[in-house]
Amino acid sequence: MAGEIIKTQGIVLTVHPWSRTSHVVTWLTPDHGPVTTLVKGAVRPKSAFLGQYDIFYTCDILYYARATADLHALREVTPRTFRENLRGRWRETALAGYAAGLVKDLAPANAEAAAWFSFLDTLLTRLENTGGSQLVATAPGGTRPCASALQELVRLEMDILQLAGWAPDFSNMDPRAEWTPFAIDLGRCGEGTRTVRLSPRTVAVLARPDASGHALETVKDAVRFLGVFLAYHIERPPDIRRALVSLIQE
Repeated sequence: MAGEIIKTQGIVLTVHPWSRTSHVVTWLTPDHGPVTTLVKGAVRPKSAFLGQYDIFYTCDILYYARATADLHALREVTPRTFRENLRGRWRETALAGYAAGLVKDLAPANAEAAAWFSFLDTLLTRLENTGGSQLVATAPGGTRPCASALQELVRLEMDILQLAGWAPDFSNMDPRAEWTPFAIDLGRCGEGTRTVRLSPRTVAVLARPDASGHALETVKDAVRFLGVFLAYHIERPPDIRRALVSLIQE
């Protein structure tokens, strides 16, 4: 790969300033996983890159893979999907940004990244097409966050755990029992360093977060369970997720 000109697709995960006129952009590609490129002169008035990429865009990209650094040189970019409907929808954008961060940290740097690319592309399309109501519902006395916002969080985290090979195993759950002990560190029913009690209703949310009819409190139980589970399997600052959960419930 080093020293080659690489042509592929990329979903923009992050955009950061590099200098007064340049950007550093991290992409998720289906064949090389997360790739970080330097875009020289990105914001100059006559730059060919102006308006060609932004957060969550899907683009065709051409870059020079440098042998001695992880920062490659972007040569060409052509936008394919803009996802303009995500702009102004702060709950959807917050969930998309959280998912992009997880993907950036966890996606492999090889052809196995194709499944991660497909997951993120599908997620962003779903968030973009939630409709005019967005992830919010009307309740007596005003508006409140819809359970669908938290269900979307459960869904994306369960999908990512599945892709990473860390999905919890609920096959030994007793559907007749009010509670079943679940060992967080082992990822299955039984005893372990950190054991929590799971109800069949919570497991139903974790297994089918996209299904309708889940009670809001049960969805919150699933969110709390995943918070503990992820802390044991993914080394990320817990404040990031805590802030997200607080935000999408406002």
